Amino acid sequence: MSDDDFFGRPSSTTIHDQRPATRPAPARPAPRRAPKKPAATTARAPRSASLRTPPSAPRASRPPSAPPSRSTSASGPRRIATAPAPRPVRPARPTVPGLTGAQLRTRTRRRLLAFVIAMVAVVAAVGVQLVKVQVVHPARYVAYGQSQRDGSRALPASRGAIYDRNGQAFAMSVAEPMVVADPAQVKHPVATANALARILGADAAGIQAELTTTSRYKVIAKQITQAQVTKIKAAQAKSDLEGITLEDEYLRSNPNGDLANAVVGHALPEGQKTAEGQTGGISGIEREYDRQLKGQPGKLYYEQDVWGKPIAGGHRKLDPAKQGTDLYLTLDQSLQYEAEHAISDEVAASGAKSGQAVIMRPSTGEVLAMASVAKDDQGKIANTRDNRSVTSVFEPGSVNKMITVAGAIQDGAVTPTTMFDVPDQLQVADRVFHDSELHPASAWSTTDILVTSSNIGTIKIAQQLGKARIDHYLRDFGFGQDIGLGFPGETRGILKDPQDWSGSDIGAMPIGQGIAVSALQMLAAYNVVANDGVYVAPKLVASTDSGAGQVPTEPSSGHRVISADTAAKMQAMLSKVVSDGTGKDAAVPGYEAAGKTGTARIPQNIPGAEDGYLDANGRYEYQSSFVGMINGADLSIIVTVEDPRTSIYGADIAAPVFAHLAATALRRYEVPPPALLDPADHAVPELSASAREVDGEDVASSTSTPQG
Repeated sequence: MSDDDFFGRPSSTTIHDQRPATRPAPARPAPRRAPKKPAATTARAPRSASLRTPPSAPRASRPPSAPPSRSTSASGPRRIATAPAPRPVRPARPTVPGLTGAQLRTRTRRRLLAFVIAMVAVVAAVGVQLVKVQVVHPARYVAYGQSQRDGSRALPASRGAIYDRNGQAFAMSVAEPMVVADPAQVKHPVATANALARILGADAAGIQAELTTTSRYKVIAKQITQAQVTKIKAAQAKSDLEGITLEDEYLRSNPNGDLANAVVGHALPEGQKTAEGQTGGISGIEREYDRQLKGQPGKLYYEQDVWGKPIAGGHRKLDPAKQGTDLYLTLDQSLQYEAEHAISDEVAASGAKSGQAVIMRPSTGEVLAMASVAKDDQGKIANTRDNRSVTSVFEPGSVNKMITVAGAIQDGAVTPTTMFDVPDQLQVADRVFHDSELHPASAWSTTDILVTSSNIGTIKIAQQLGKARIDHYLRDFGFGQDIGLGFPGETRGILKDPQDWSGSDIGAMPIGQGIAVSALQMLAAYNVVANDGVYVAPKLVASTDSGAGQVPTEPSSGHRVISADTAAKMQAMLSKVVSDGTGKDAAVPGYEAAGKTGTARIPQNIPGAEDGYLDANGRYEYQSSFVGMINGADLSIIVTVEDPRTSIYGADIAAPVFAHLAATALRRYEVPPPALLDPADHAVPELSASAREVDGEDVASSTSTPQG
């Protein structure tokens, strides 16, 4: 095939432009690579030979300085064309074997199958989830959706009040305003913080930090003044405090200070807790009746938007808070005040460590006053927080002799006139017991023994009664068991089982050694005598009020311990203790007081000590007591003082306080003197001449340890 071009010239022939020698040749632009064209499917027809130009002879070279000449032919100047430079040879690409049609169809089917399987899996997963949401657990997801839409806010309940029997408040909840913020609704935290800081006199930076938290509820300030409340409301009216509200916080208030503090107890403010996690009432009646007092908080339900703001016009539901139940105690504030002041004065005057006084109404078991005071490290006397009349114990000493004598009379072992030969000392097993005063062996009646508080005479009566019956009466009079108040920390006392008695316990326990009781237990035992032989459990709550008026509480349980005749004889014998015996300072002019003095050593229980009653300084400490009643007045009182220094005897320390409290209660309840009442025949003998010579009372003591 010819290599001539379209004009018949050889393709390798160089064509020169005919231009003037003085005109330089124009620069040839760099060749551009044209895009690769697909190969033609048909062969290109060869060009006609007549159109090709035969190759011309090569033109002689011109000197470099000679300018190109301009052609004067009619066809005009011609440009010189040069042959394009050869293209670089590219390396050959590796040959990829092509897929056959069958292979392409197989691959397509596989891809389609995989796609179908994936789609089926997705649809199945969606279907399973739909079944789970709509069939298996629909309520769960409905609740979740509602939780996103429904908002709520707790409404605190006012704690119930505690009143005395006459409606005078011991403790009550008082609404105190506090500033609360919803940070999500505060649009301008800095401006709001500055405004609140000016009103509250607080640090603006601290308030701003509270307003920028993620919480929806923040307490900014508590117990603000009424003037501050007025300023905040004025700012809210101007829309200067968006997201800020005023709420009431109920704080416990004691209008009469610490009056009856040991009984009423203490309650924490709303939201506070102790280190042990206790909330609400933490002591006393506040704790015992915490469930009834605290009430039931309410709740406000509303619809909210995605930002947690209430939707205007949305659904709202209010469950109002239910106020706690009010309690009306059996206590009388007037008597409580007198009891606290009287026992505090005696503790101060005698240099004692502590003291307790309880006033009761024997027929109903109602506690009219219950005082417990102690001296602190600085020497200040104040009400205790633990109500020791119920929570602590002491060895009763001679006041326990009443139970021994009453049990013996009830069983018929003795009568008030039974005579005994009473020396001033007696050995029982490995212990030697003494009367407080030396005296020759005397013929004393049961009445003489009780009135003079003879240890030896009481032990002889107990020996006739026997160990089993002594234990029976101690328990029947209420020792060694719960009182039934349900008071926090209430003690059962300490009372051995008969099988655990030592040989000398038949001498120790009848005179009040080797056992321990609370003040309330001992007074409840004396109430048996005052209440014609029937034991009535003590009670502290007279009635409750849940909003529909006062509802009296159930009467205290009771059981007969001794007969009414035995009780009358014991009343007569105990009245001689006051009129002729060791309790003369307990007398109340115009009334018949009856009771028993008691002076008992306080166990120290120092490890390794030979005498369990000696303290670290080698001295004895004493519990001085008087327990008694006003015959015919339905009134009983116990006074007990720990470690007095001016005297150790209950006749000197406790009896005068009894007389003062009894006279106060009689005036308070306008009880007529016995001269206006029907006289009673008590049939007990007068004291013997030798018994009248005894001056003072016996101390429950021995020459050995309390265990023997």
